[in-house]
Amino acid sequence: MWIARPKFLDLAHLVLVTFPSLCDGSAATAHHHLLNKCHASGMLQGPKTGHTCGECCRPGHFYPTYRCSPPISTHTKAIMTLDDFSEGGDGGGPSECDGNYHKNTERVLALSTGWYHNGKPCHKHVRIHARGRSVLAKVVDECDSMHGCDHEHPHQPPCRPNIVDASKALADGCQPSGTLRPTRSHSCDECCKVGQAYPTYKCSPPVTGSTKATMTLNDFEEGGDGGDPSECDGKFHKNSERVVALSTGWYAGGKRCGKNIRINAKGKSVLAKVVDECDSLHGCDKPHAYQPPCRPNIVDASQAVWNALGITGDDVGEYPATWSDA
Repeated sequence: MWIARPKFLDLAHLVLVTFPSLCDGSAATAHHHLLNKCHASGMLQGPKTGHTCGECCRPGHFYPTYRCSPPISTHTKAIMTLDDFSEGGDGGGPSECDGNYHKNTERVLALSTGWYHNGKPCHKHVRIHARGRSVLAKVVDECDSMHGCDHEHPHQPPCRPNIVDASKALADGCQPSGTLRPTRSHSCDECCKVGQAYPTYKCSPPVTGSTKATMTLNDFEEGGDGGDPSECDGKFHKNSERVVALSTGWYAGGKRCGKNIRINAKGKSVLAKVVDECDSLHGCDKPHAYQPPCRPNIVDASQAVWNALGITGDDVGEYPATWSDA
């Protein structure tokens, strides 16, 4: 599994990588080419016949190969791409470090040949920085910069020299922190059920200028099915107000309380005030209307928000949207 699929992650195109295990004197000087600029070491000619995948090598094309990667620093610039490390996926063979496949829920990655350094960073962690966030991920494979265009490399070109080829767990940027198992069921359709395990989340996906979310419908009025008063001000709110609750990670301990966010859906845009948290860590009890913990990517909106966006009928309930801080 040595080739990076040239599909950039939504998380970031350009990332900074800290190689904690490679920045000591012995590792940093072991390969003198890492201290110099990295230039192509040769060219690989494409196959005689083409292949059907969009990223596959093309007949008559020449692809540069690299023995090196750019110099390693405490914050090494890289391009992060998406790889499938699971068996039967499109990432090729097992990982080079251990001969195993890995679940895409694991925070694992492959490094370009120069950074892979003949396996010296295998099973060690690197820290990836992007969009104001950082995460540790384990090196399990080489993204081969010397070979490609064959069956072993899913007919894809050699890896570029500055690639961090990451699992989907790193692309999502937010993984469950635990599970919640209720001890009793309740009658409503959306209520928690005994025997079910509900994931909990301390995080939400990274916030950008157009953050993807799922918009859900909430009842903010007293006596409604929205649970307790709003977290920001301890009050109930009329559903005729344009107000929202955000998943725990986006709620950020109340930092967005009283502030407006801009929601975009169905070609329209509306401002709505953050008044509550859509709790991603707790649920299945009376304060949470016996409903499961909130998913990490939820904008839980009042009826007024739905009306302003012109979303009606069967579309009301869940709808894809984007949002940004106003």
